Amino acid sequence: MNSSLIALAVVAAFTGQMPQDQPPAAPEPATDRQEEFSFLKEKATELSLFRGADANEPQPLKAEPVLRYSNSERDIGSLDGSTFLWLVGKRPLAAVSTSVRKLNSGAYRECTSFSSAPLVCRTGQTTVWSPKTGGLLDRPLEDAAAPAAGKPQRLTQMRSLARRFTASCYNPRSEEPTELRLLPQPLYRFEDDAAGILDGALFAFVVSNDPELFLLMEARSDVKEGESAWRYSLARMSSQKETVRLDGKEIWSVPNYWRDPAEDRKTGPYVEAKVGTFVPRTRE
Repeated sequence: MNSSLIALAVVAAFTGQMPQDQPPAAPEPATDRQEEFSFLKEKATELSLFRGADANEPQPLKAEPVLRYSNSERDIGSLDGSTFLWLVGKRPLAAVSTSVRKLNSGAYRECTSFSSAPLVCRTGQTTVWSPKTGGLLDRPLEDAAAPAAGKPQRLTQMRSLARRFTASCYNPRSEEPTELRLLPQPLYRFEDDAAGILDGALFAFVVSNDPELFLLMEARSDVKEGESAWRYSLARMSSQKETVRLDGKEIWSVPNYWRDPAEDRKTGPYVEAKVGTFVPRTRE
């Protein structure tokens, strides 16, 4: 028996197993997603949203996110993100997405309004956003059948109606378009009798599953006519230029957010800002 085999036999005798060529590498410490989520939720809940500058009570922020997302398709996309909703009654009033991005784990906040009335958003006593109105709001959806009587049937209707919309965002350097993907299931479903809403749903157009555009679909009651009809609103959730089409015809577009004057960015329907850096405890 040669010396190599003798050595192997000795190891086997003492350990009960033959040695491997290379010991398994120690696993890389994984980022705790719960820790990331706690950080993202903290960044959302530090905001207070008011309906007008003179309002005393902030609007409620839905306790849990309607979407947890990441963006693997972009080089500087989000590693982790969460979207929360502010509500008035049960209807979405505005949305905030907080995310940790790939570039140096920078933390970012994006807000968008679904309200035709002015809002004021503060951290402590500092106003960080004061939109005068929302995006493209409360439009009738032409050539749509009346809302069905049953709730499951209305969901089928809303999903079908949402597919009539298509949208693109544009690379800020090359102006190359990216077709946004419609998530088939709504992020949030609601009804609000006090607001005359028989049924409603919030849909998202995404890259990966990162929301870039919101479509708010509602079956609204017409008190005068005594019947309901479908209406829709659109709200950007991206700083990139975007275009939206209905049945193939362009109905709305928004320019690159960062090319707007600084003052307009503070009072527009959408805002984006860096709000820190995520450092997990394993790296502190």
